[in-house]
Amino acid sequence: MIEWLALIIFFTAGMVIVYHHIGYPIALKLMTQGLENTRPNFYQRHHHITPLDHMLPSISLIMPAYNEAGTIQEKLRNLAALDYPDYKLKVILVCDGCTDGTAQLARETLAEPECNHLNLSVVEKPENGGKVAVLNEAISLSRCSVVALSDVSSLLSNDSLLIVAAHLSNENTGVICGSYHFLQSLSVGEQAYWQYQRSIKTRESSLGATLGVHGAFYAFRRELFDLIPADTINDDFTLPVQITMKGYQCLYDPRIIAIELEQACNEMDFQRRKRIAAGNIQQAIRHAGLLHPKFGKIAFNFFSGKFLRPFMPLFLFMVLASSALLSLSYPVFQIILAIQMGIYSITVFYIFRRSQPDHKKLRVLFYLVSGHLAMAIGLISYLSGQTKGQWKRVTTET
Repeated sequence: MIEWLALIIFFTAGMVIVYHHIGYPIALKLMTQGLENTRPNFYQRHHHITPLDHMLPSISLIMPAYNEAGTIQEKLRNLAALDYPDYKLKVILVCDGCTDGTAQLARETLAEPECNHLNLSVVEKPENGGKVAVLNEAISLSRCSVVALSDVSSLLSNDSLLIVAAHLSNENTGVICGSYHFLQSLSVGEQAYWQYQRSIKTRESSLGATLGVHGAFYAFRRELFDLIPADTINDDFTLPVQITMKGYQCLYDPRIIAIELEQACNEMDFQRRKRIAAGNIQQAIRHAGLLHPKFGKIAFNFFSGKFLRPFMPLFLFMVLASSALLSLSYPVFQIILAIQMGIYSITVFYIFRRSQPDHKKLRVLFYLVSGHLAMAIGLISYLSGQTKGQWKRVTTET
């Protein structure tokens, strides 16, 4: 009886793992065959002022910042070069308890000839209140019809705001996001992961049901904004989903490119993934209502992609535990158990070494498995109440 139960657990958990990682992308591919991911043609200004400029929406581009002295100047120069009417764009930099001179550097950059046309407001807060508090206040005070949120450490493609305006001209579209890239080369594992994520978002967008965006850059209709719960971890999931649940589409357009300037080391990446993991379990619990059949394709995407993800460590543990039990009676499960233990041992070894395997395929495997280990730690951290909402930079010894 116990062996039968172990077999059921092994195969059920194994099927869930395979479905989440492989079955869901295949299902999306089949569901989107023949569907064109229609992307509206956008009004191309090329910096020349024309009467059509008056038809573009006003945009507040809000940037929460915590000790961003290393990238704030390049960010402002990037924004100053965007192809969008000056009088239609208001940039708001909120320095949330910065201690490194971010605000002063921003003001110095604004004095540069190529940046002095930028309509920039610098807000300095003496104490760190957390990103969610910054967003709730800044968005609530905005009077523009469109709000764009962007990380200070990411540069935007020249026509990003024009593409946003084109999408939001459709009254059914509430949120628009773009493609996330890195200035510096990624590891093989990271490259595979982000290629996988872009493929998923492209197909989800074809169904009009992209779930979750990247905080590097996204935009939405100001009128659809609701305050984000103060203890929210993954604000770039919660905010768009609140709009999606009102019946509006969240779309992905790869023509909008956000390029990350900062390159995280292995330790920083692992810490970041633990925090995101805690946010994943929080959003799975808080937005479980999205599983209701009335949400249709959104419910399918949420269950298959976002809801199952934070529980993957549990399913992996179920496979490991049932394999250990079955290995006592079946030689084949001794091999399966040995393979799992080998993979986990190698992953933990490299995590403590703060490095990655040399072999290309092992790096991909390492990135995947270490992500699930980070997810497990993040799950425990969230359930034990250790995850907070304040900004926190991860520093490493050099």
